[in-house]
Amino acid sequence: MTKGAKRVLIMLCALAWTLVLWAFFTYSIPSLEGYWLDIIGMLIMMVVVSLFPIHVKGTNISLIQGISLAVFLHFGLLIELVLVQITIAASMIRLKYPLYRFGTSSLMFMLVSASAALVYYLLGGEVGGLGMNEYPKIIPVLGYSLTAILTNHFILYLLRRYIYKESSSLFDKDFLWEMFMESFILPVGITFYIIYSQLGTTAILFVGIPFVVISLFVNMYHSSQKINHLLKFTSKIGQELTESLKVDEILDIYMDRMTKMLKVDYAYILDIEDETQLKVNRKYESKNAFNADHPYLLKGEGISGKVWESGHSLRFTARHQWRKYSRGLLPVSVQSVLSVPMIRNHEVVGVITFASNQKKAYDKAHAMILEILSNYLAVAIDKAKNYEATKNKSERCHLTNLYNYRYFEDMLSEMYVNYEETHKPFSLILLDIDHFKRVNDTYGHQAGNIVLCQVADRLVDIIGKHGTVARYGGEEFVIVLPNMDHAESLDLAEAIREDISSSHFTIKNDLGDLRNKRIHLTVSIGVSTAPLQGEDPLTLIRNADRAMYTGAKQQGRNKVASYIG
Repeated sequence: MTKGAKRVLIMLCALAWTLVLWAFFTYSIPSLEGYWLDIIGMLIMMVVVSLFPIHVKGTNISLIQGISLAVFLHFGLLIELVLVQITIAASMIRLKYPLYRFGTSSLMFMLVSASAALVYYLLGGEVGGLGMNEYPKIIPVLGYSLTAILTNHFILYLLRRYIYKESSSLFDKDFLWEMFMESFILPVGITFYIIYSQLGTTAILFVGIPFVVISLFVNMYHSSQKINHLLKFTSKIGQELTESLKVDEILDIYMDRMTKMLKVDYAYILDIEDETQLKVNRKYESKNAFNADHPYLLKGEGISGKVWESGHSLRFTARHQWRKYSRGLLPVSVQSVLSVPMIRNHEVVGVITFASNQKKAYDKAHAMILEILSNYLAVAIDKAKNYEATKNKSERCHLTNLYNYRYFEDMLSEMYVNYEETHKPFSLILLDIDHFKRVNDTYGHQAGNIVLCQVADRLVDIIGKHGTVARYGGEEFVIVLPNMDHAESLDLAEAIREDISSSHFTIKNDLGDLRNKRIHLTVSIGVSTAPLQGEDPLTLIRNADRAMYTGAKQQGRNKVASYIG
């Protein structure tokens, strides 16, 4: 909410309170003689019950309605309204909500109380004590209760949709939960009213203590259900993380699932580099978030640095708690922060930090879940890195770091399978360094290896994202070009030939004076395109090889040739 809207809300609340207190002292005092102790006792009951709210989708649902119903039926609207407002104030102070949130809740419950009372009176209901063998009129009481639920739910819907800009439906699971709770609270409230009318102050002890205990147990049950739900979600995410063998995919899964499960405006995964500093490896920042540069953090520096240094999580529910630790990387809009270490083999290997613009966005249960998943993440990343390293060794040439023939062969076979669906041509370039044996004989095999590495690097730079370069064997290289027709591949092959023939390659003369030498190279290139020049991988390779030898090597070298069937 804007500051102006908050001020207006607080002023409206103050005005409403003034009217309520004026009405209370003007009309209610004569009817309260001898009841002050009872009212104070009921107020204490309501405040105690309000300390154990049930948190459902950002809304605190309390069981004070049962007590407030009995207060209304016996003492009328003004007393019920005042007690509810004092209870709300006590609850807000305990939860440390800002003043404007108290204004919102105060006005909302005033409207709820007034609407429910109006319906009750229209249906013929009366307030006051009951005589012996008397019972309250059920229809007005049901109207009161149903009106309170509908008014409360409708106001919450409007607040979420138009003030807090949250997506919400009018009748959802929250509404069904409120109806269920009211079906439990209503008979308790009526019973309390009847017993109080008969026994007086004693009824507060008979009904109040069990009611407080029930409220506590319901709260504990709901909290345990919330934790169970989080644990199930955690187990599912953990399984997804351990199933993947790609580091980037693991990080994407983690960020996607966690930003949906928790209230997150900013999320950072930081890795430890060189055992001296933290660096952001992956980040999430909401659509309207403040985007900041993220320099390295030293151990003990900032919130994440503190977590790295201590090896323990940090959780903050409001800005004033964490701002002394921050280096200014988090924007001023952030309120809640949750930062946990990633631990593997009893060592901190990284830090995960989440931040929200909402106060009290993370509780102890969230910290526990995030700690469990951070360790899942650390293990999954380590497993994926080991797999990628092993896979890389099996697919790469150890000298040039290009893909090897085995990888190239598998890739080419897969491209033929994909062709059946896409029907898009693809091409093959086979390249051989001219007179390479002369380089080895003149300067030594180590110089030849350097030449191979330099040519490999040059090819990778030229091809970029257009295709894949692999070492075919010896001084031969192969380039696979997806979605490239024959004319385009010939132009690219000619660009490669010109680039290499016009470049200098620096080597060391191991067989002579051991000085660095700059030499020139040329290459012979053959090109074939699928499917016209090869209906299977072996034919395509053979035809590119024929083009290279008959059309380039035998025609004087330093040429590009195309296979002609």
